Amino acid sequence: MAWGLARANDFDVTVIERGPALGGLAGSFERDGHFYPLGYHHILHRDRTLLYFLDRIGALPNVSWRRIRMLFRIRDRLFNLANPLDFLAFPMSFADKARFVLMMARAFGKSDWSDWQDRSAVELLDSWSSPGVRQALFEPLTRLKFELPCEEVSGAWLGARLHHREGSAPLGYIPGANWTKILCEGVTRLVAEAGVTIRTRTAVAGLSRANGRIQSVDLADGERIEADLVVSSIPTEVYMGMVPEDQTEQLASIRYTALVSVIAASRKKVSPDFYWMNLASLDRAACGVFLLNSLNPSIGAPGDSCVNFVTHLNSRSRPFFAKSDDELIAAYLEDFRAIFGFDLDPHWTNVARVPMYSPVFNRGYRNPPPRSSTLANVYFAGNYRTFPSVVSTGTALLSGLETADVILRSHGLPPGEAAAARGFRS
Repeated sequence: MAWGLARANDFDVTVIERGPALGGLAGSFERDGHFYPLGYHHILHRDRTLLYFLDRIGALPNVSWRRIRMLFRIRDRLFNLANPLDFLAFPMSFADKARFVLMMARAFGKSDWSDWQDRSAVELLDSWSSPGVRQALFEPLTRLKFELPCEEVSGAWLGARLHHREGSAPLGYIPGANWTKILCEGVTRLVAEAGVTIRTRTAVAGLSRANGRIQSVDLADGERIEADLVVSSIPTEVYMGMVPEDQTEQLASIRYTALVSVIAASRKKVSPDFYWMNLASLDRAACGVFLLNSLNPSIGAPGDSCVNFVTHLNSRSRPFFAKSDDELIAAYLEDFRAIFGFDLDPHWTNVARVPMYSPVFNRGYRNPPPRSSTLANVYFAGNYRTFPSVVSTGTALLSGLETADVILRSHGLPPGEAAAARGFRS
């Protein structure tokens, strides 16, 4: 958003970031000179905005693509649904397997899912396939993602996921590097070169209002930054805590999942080889396991297996989120032992907790308007404005470009880069 406005040369833009660097969920952490992802693992083949920015920063030619193995663990057995033999052995009737294939083909041809916004995933799955398909495959997946049954999940969101076929298309990485670090550093450079002032390690204490507008952003150290326009990219409930008079029904209805992510590095080789494993029996502490070096063989130290355990929780109030680091690591290592039959014995681990990770895309979800209905000079950008697309680094970036376009048009200026990012072809 800041880059989109600054390029118009009509705005003096300041970005205020509490953390040490820009990037948020697309950030990374360092261990022994190697960098690892905090939230986002891979580059999606259809994430046009992400590819657009990777091209902008000169990193796109360095991206490599790899077809990965996605596994489902059900009843102590692993299934690779891309493998015909595993698909035939999957615990679902032959008729339901045929219905599943037809549904996936139909979903692949549908790009606009707005007609499903008020309908549930149950309606979509039962009408396009069957209750048997839903019970065998999708009820576990929506519980892994949101801790909700299909009945409470948006049909539009699920349809968009089916359309993108995230697990069957090649996924991208940058050899010899962690691509999220390259992206964040590159986009930070673009923003700075456009003339934006970047304030990191700076906390916002409040927003001063008068006459239906925000007058200034008040920092924790007592400094006050006067503002003609304010764009909020923080979670909606944090924003409404600062500006309770802007608590519209739509903003107040948005809830966030929480994420626990633990990366463990081990000298042991993990077999069978896979990149992404869904623990669909719902009997483990983790929702999924990623073998990061299966996608990017150069991640981490030579010889390391980098295993990422993730758990999605319906909210940060769930007891699992409050467990100690030692308790989390012990639970995940027990998961590993139960799945693979041996101890991982990591030589280091990293625990990350994200209290507000992704909006819960329940039935009837709507993107809030890009502009506040209460305060005349407030706009919004963030992952809660990406519905029904797959939430990714690119969709978050696109929400910023779209908000910048709204501001530009309101000032009689031509739109910026959103259209170019949406239509980018590498």
